[in-house]
Amino acid sequence: MIDLHHDLLSILYYSYIRNDYSYVSSWIKNFHGNNVSGLLANLYFMNLDEMEKEVGCRDFDVIEMFKISTSLFHKYLPNTKVLFSIEGCDYIESIDQLEELYNLGLRNILLVWNNPNKYASGNCGRYGLTEEGRVFLRKAIDLGISIDLSHMNRQTFFDTIDFIKEERSNGKNPKVIASHSNCFSICKHLRNLDDDQLRALKSVDGLLGLVAFGGFTRDEGDSTDLKELYLEHVSHAVSIIGIDSVGISTDDMTFSKKLFLEDFGEMVFDYSKVKIDLEDLLSKKFSREDIKKIMYFNSYNKLFKE
Repeated sequence: MIDLHHDLLSILYYSYIRNDYSYVSSWIKNFHGNNVSGLLANLYFMNLDEMEKEVGCRDFDVIEMFKISTSLFHKYLPNTKVLFSIEGCDYIESIDQLEELYNLGLRNILLVWNNPNKYASGNCGRYGLTEEGRVFLRKAIDLGISIDLSHMNRQTFFDTIDFIKEERSNGKNPKVIASHSNCFSICKHLRNLDDDQLRALKSVDGLLGLVAFGGFTRDEGDSTDLKELYLEHVSHAVSIIGIDSVGISTDDMTFSKKLFLEDFGEMVFDYSKVKIDLEDLLSKKFSREDIKKIMYFNSYNKLFKE
């Protein structure tokens, strides 16, 4: 199984600044061939107040954080298939820094987190893609960095889709993903994608990572079983964008309880046996061949394959 979104780089960095790797050492055992064997490992950046709370200061170096966290990743998971990602490009100061990060291994970017920044707006902002954001995305595409649409507000999402189509008309072939988003028609969370957005993602041959996080799977007050609802998200996405464009992401937030004493809610799956539980769940509606596509081959073919 390939996990299309996990904040593992941030977990590694926060373990580094605490000089405490006990959580990492125990949790990392989930990565093996019979469970999760590949992933998009993410380093996230929130607004400045939230970053100060977690990092301990308001002055931090994105490049240094990326170097430290990716070095630790290679130490703990030397043989894992990985794409390194940054979520929230607020603190990447220029396209020169973006290129430096690419040379250090960066292969996926989410232009925004929830807050607006100089490049665009997340789902808490009102405006869309800025001119500076267009320049930044163009550089990312030229480098071969995949463009991740998760966390964008609706305006930024469609502005970015239009920009990607412009780039394609100029002979480029950007990789496009919404790494951790579910279906708005099933769960009315602002982070989820409605059917028009799903069709737009399909129009640029994008990949959708359906996220196994309770808050994006089930509306508040709904008592429907989380796993059954997650299966509905998968089925609905397949009906809109096709079997070859759907993947799996966990956005597993169990680390927040250990590192920050915060509980963000229920996960759909226990990460230690996510693969076998997913296979059992998906087998209710999908063939063995299609399950392999959803859990591995779609992600490999669209993102990992060189």
